[in-house]
Amino acid sequence: VAHAAEGAVAGGPITRTGGLWRTAAWGFEGPDFINQVVEIEWNGEPKALLLECLEVERRLGRIRPTGGPRYTSRRIDIDLILTNPFMTFADAELELPHPRMHQRRFVLEPLAEFWSDWQANDFGHSVADLLLVCSDPNSVHLYSNSNENDS
Repeated sequence: VAHAAEGAVAGGPITRTGGLWRTAAWGFEGPDFINQVVEIEWNGEPKALLLECLEVERRLGRIRPTGGPRYTSRRIDIDLILTNPFMTFADAELELPHPRMHQRRFVLEPLAEFWSDWQANDFGHSVADLLLVCSDPNSVHLYSNSNENDS
């Protein structure tokens, strides 16, 4: 996770990192995942940031097979979840805010660590609001405290 966060610096400076959260595999049977929220400062287009993230994944050994199951174990997976100030963006490869964020406790719990008051959807609901009504039964556990990096 640290290597991914360091790699994201090419996209913009890291302004805060959340703790490491251990979660069960979601959408398939597999080993647990470690999740982390990283906030970066970005002034470019969302699509350009996505391309930066995909390049970081590639450098860290992520292979994106074509075909096969949608959800599988992987070395690294970087998702763009949300922006502050709130904005929406959608094309064939990227949608902001993340369209399934509200269904995934493994996204909302780590996001709520420092960003609970961020607007999370077009209806003005915050991350905390979405977490309160999230029906995902999977447990999320803090694995390691925050390595907070405020700038």
